[in-house]
Amino acid sequence: MQLGVESSAESYVEAHLIHASLFRPVLFAGAEPPVVMLEMSTAFALIFGIGLHGATVALAVFYVTAVHSVMVWVAKQDPQMTALYIRSLSGRDFYPPHSASMKATPRLSVSIPRGK
Repeated sequence: MQLGVESSAESYVEAHLIHASLFRPVLFAGAEPPVVMLEMSTAFALIFGIGLHGATVALAVFYVTAVHSVMVWVAKQDPQMTALYIRSLSGRDFYPPHSASMKATPRLSVSIPRGK
């Protein structure tokens, strides 16, 4: 074996390509899918529920453009931000201190007894 020359097994490095769809978040028009569905259903409810008037159409268009642009910005910051926010609503705002931290320290017992 020559010095400075590695064997073929040691120098063989295999590159594994990971398709982008396996690690990129799923976004509809740049926002999270539940948010886009909520935007669209609210816009359709405004237009078809209240009635097809100029004011409702303008309100629906403003709602979709304003809310959607904010939600695209939020998705750029963190694609799972709304799921995180919804999960955080289940927690309490204040957790009272536990009584275990206020208890007296238990008496220590000797692990190796001394002979008397």
